[in-house]
Amino acid sequence: MEGSRTELRKWLTALFLVSRTDKGTTAVELSHIIQVTYKTAWLILHKIRSAIHNSNILTPLAGAICVNSAVYGRPYNPTVNKHPKEHLLLIASSHNDANEFTSLKIKHIISTNPKVKHISRSDIITFQNEQIDIAAYPINIVTGFYTPKRLRPLLKFTKQASQWINDTFHGIGAKHLQIYLDDFCFRFNLSFRNLPLFPCLIERCFRLS
Repeated sequence: MEGSRTELRKWLTALFLVSRTDKGTTAVELSHIIQVTYKTAWLILHKIRSAIHNSNILTPLAGAICVNSAVYGRPYNPTVNKHPKEHLLLIASSHNDANEFTSLKIKHIISTNPKVKHISRSDIITFQNEQIDIAAYPINIVTGFYTPKRLRPLLKFTKQASQWINDTFHGIGAKHLQIYLDDFCFRFNLSFRNLPLFPCLIERCFRLS
């Protein structure tokens, strides 16, 4: 927010609208509500989501961990080759003794070969190093795209994330997909802990701005 010509009350209104747990807000909606251009509204939302993204990086998963592969933007007739509109994902979560998934992270994996529907071992190792605490144990990793769905219990969360992105924003391209995935995880993680979204979002934006 520092150096912005947009009034603080408009920033706070944007934060409030983003924190609506049902859907958040879009740049079109925000531009109408706070009376700014679409470009300004988009930039405000991008900065807010970037703060969420930066906060997510600083909070690794701990405890017992499950890691699965998934796809965003999957076509109706998938093949063994990756469709240009398919985006590979790794999703991980801590889980408690009741086998409840308590804290999600979803990472957009950008393959060096755009035609291969395969997440490499090096991508998995990088994900572990960046997203999972070194002391986390046990870590159960199932990333084969053709393994039974019962062995990839986290798929339901990527479906929820995809539905939220598609319903609210009408789909997101590869360039900005990661920060929208982080936005979804931020909402899920606070909801599981019964923490209010608005004050938590303000704390992160003011602390990380």
